[in-house]
Amino acid sequence: MAAILEVTGVSKQFPGVLALDNIDFEVEEGEVHALIGENGAGKSTLVKIITGAYQKDSGTISINGKHVSFATPGDALAAGIGGIYQEFSLVNTMTVAENIFLGQQPMRGVAIDWGRMNKEAGELLNRFGVNASPTDLVEALGMATRQMIEILKVVHRENLKILIMDEPTSSLSDAEAKILFEFIKALKAAHVSIIYISHRLDEIRLISDRVTIFKNGAKVTTQNADELTIDDMVTQMIGAELKEHYPQKCTIFGEQILAVDGLSGKGFEDICFTVRAGEVLGITGLVGAGKTELLEAIFGGTRFTRGKIQVGGKAARLRSPQQAIAAGLGLLPESRKEQGLVLGLTGAHNVSLASLDRISRPLLDLASEMKTAAESYSRLEIRPNEPRTRVVSLSGGNQQKVVLAKWLMRDCDVLLFDEPTRGIDVGAKFQIYSIIVELAKQGKVVIVSSSEIDEISGICNRVLVMRRGKKTAEILGERVNRENVLAAISGGIE
Repeated sequence: MAAILEVTGVSKQFPGVLALDNIDFEVEEGEVHALIGENGAGKSTLVKIITGAYQKDSGTISINGKHVSFATPGDALAAGIGGIYQEFSLVNTMTVAENIFLGQQPMRGVAIDWGRMNKEAGELLNRFGVNASPTDLVEALGMATRQMIEILKVVHRENLKILIMDEPTSSLSDAEAKILFEFIKALKAAHVSIIYISHRLDEIRLISDRVTIFKNGAKVTTQNADELTIDDMVTQMIGAELKEHYPQKCTIFGEQILAVDGLSGKGFEDICFTVRAGEVLGITGLVGAGKTELLEAIFGGTRFTRGKIQVGGKAARLRSPQQAIAAGLGLLPESRKEQGLVLGLTGAHNVSLASLDRISRPLLDLASEMKTAAESYSRLEIRPNEPRTRVVSLSGGNQQKVVLAKWLMRDCDVLLFDEPTRGIDVGAKFQIYSIIVELAKQGKVVIVSSSEIDEISGICNRVLVMRRGKKTAEILGERVNRENVLAAISGGIE
């Protein structure tokens, strides 16, 4: 089959980093070509060059045998290349319909045809089973719904030839992911080519025709997907065999550190649980279960309407993040860019944000800040290993590590992790799992909210299952495994 896209000898250099090193890559018409590698391996840089967001330093790009060079993403869209990226490009203050048709609004003379736009948006939403109205504001929707709208922005275009999907299922439930996979099959049948980037290697084997593996900005190999096992992919991605996916859990627990009694608020109702020192508590459930809303309320980011919280055996008034931090809590949020980072600041400044009171005498001690940040960068293997670099230029996985470094510097007693490995490669996942277990062994309380069943089963001592804002099941000790967690989410056990 003929190649619709050919990348030959493409390189890209950023200050101090060779992001792409003489890359050759091709995509055939109507194939799903997976692109995998660790965070910072160069995947996102390549697709941003293909879509005109970045300019290459050298090499050529051809579509149907003709050299092309896109100055802007708009040029790439006009040529039939659409991109869906891990970080959303939605306008939160606009409606669903306005976002889907942004820049392509149907017109009636010189005015937008609002009726037609809302009607066509409604048809798209119904076709793909998205639980939203055309007139809903995006800011009022959950992460999974926003992800589906991000996809609809691109796939409704009639001239679409190549679709780039960067972690498209990172915010989707299993049911929503299945809808997406069926749509991918329909696109293939229509001869649309897809470049698919994901850290979920089981997905890669399920939907891909070929797989290209990147490491440190260079191409390692391109092979047929059915010739690669998950272990093969992991070994070639990280350069070594990853024998264990999860570290050994901590099994020695201390006194009760956190107690939540009858907590109710927007998105959750009458939640009760306690956690002891050294325990990793998992919270899981389907999209819309209320996991994120619960953690944000415990951290003081949103107000709860009823209930009590105790920290260290004492009643805690946690009506703001500042009060929660003072009480020894830290939150790694679901949306790192919107809630966890200040993108325009350096890594060093971001790492120290929650600990400014501890490194100010009374002015900020820049030397101390840089020393601590450098230690965190080294410990977490953040790339590039330069805390003076602004975090906006880091890959998603390395940005997540910067958020984690912020709370490690604060040395919190209670850590709330909301989807801690979303968009993280398999090697970095194990690293974060190891840190979670290490924190537990130090006597910390760790609460992990995640929609990944294997993750919850692999690192948690106890699991709470939520559905529609209510706690529906609790699984303890040896009963914490994939089968029991999945059964509880499905309503099979209590």
